[in-house]
Amino acid sequence: MNNNGVHFMMPTVFNDSGKIDLESMINITKFAKDSGCIGIVLLGVMGEAHRLSEEERNLLIKEISNSSKKLSLILTIGVSAESGYLVSKYSETASNAGAEQVMVAPPIMKKPNEKVLHRYYEEVNNSIDDNTKIVIQDLPDQSGVYMSPEFMVNLDKSLEKVNSIKLEDPPTPSKISKIVKIKSKDLKIFGGLGGLFFLEELLRGASGTMTGFAFTEILVQIYNLYNSKKIDEAKKIFYEWLPLIRYENTAGISLSIRKEILKRRNITKFSNLRYPTPAMDEDDKKELDFILNDYI
Repeated sequence: MNNNGVHFMMPTVFNDSGKIDLESMINITKFAKDSGCIGIVLLGVMGEAHRLSEEERNLLIKEISNSSKKLSLILTIGVSAESGYLVSKYSETASNAGAEQVMVAPPIMKKPNEKVLHRYYEEVNNSIDDNTKIVIQDLPDQSGVYMSPEFMVNLDKSLEKVNSIKLEDPPTPSKISKIVKIKSKDLKIFGGLGGLFFLEELLRGASGTMTGFAFTEILVQIYNLYNSKKIDEAKKIFYEWLPLIRYENTAGISLSIRKEILKRRNITKFSNLRYPTPAMDEDDKKELDFILNDYI
């Protein structure tokens, strides 16, 4: 499977009654396709997966799986959980629904233990069929677990269904360089973090990015220019958009900003969050108005 490129991290859209707005969710998949993305990622951290019921998870998996197949998008489903039992269950459900990839971050661990962590990923490997691959999500700020380049490369070597790593341990470029020196030829590396280091990640050997930047077509444009050896053009566009990328990554309210932009672009109908995810206040929205004036 060629998964190189930009994968759009889907937020979960809630209507004013707090229910999932499936129309907006389907529209996001069309937006991703029209933007030139190679895939979409459902039920990630920015998808508020941890705030969804089992019924809501299954509904989204069913609907988005159908939509991604129609649009020929690679579907990656987040299956991270706080136990081997749950991660196995989530992984099996995603695989049975036809997901090409499952994305797995470590469980929260006060004293990370590599032997236990390896078994956690082994549970995933044993729960999915041969058509589903594993994306290791390196997310220490959320999980409290630091995974060394050596450990992640060893997971790839020991578990046959691992195919990619998603790095979100800033600064990501330096970690990419360390992994590139010791990884197998087939192991792919993707960035995240809203595209904050996207150009530098490509320069260090990344195969693309998995992020939900609300102007994802710009990231696709940068990726295509880079692959066409038009590095200076890619650099120019990246640094033109970096102020907005940076603002969208504002700690605490980044998801609220992203949802607000998607709503303003008429990609979704609502920008609601599920409490206690923090929302933008009126001053934040004025700042967003000020920054967006340079882009739309």
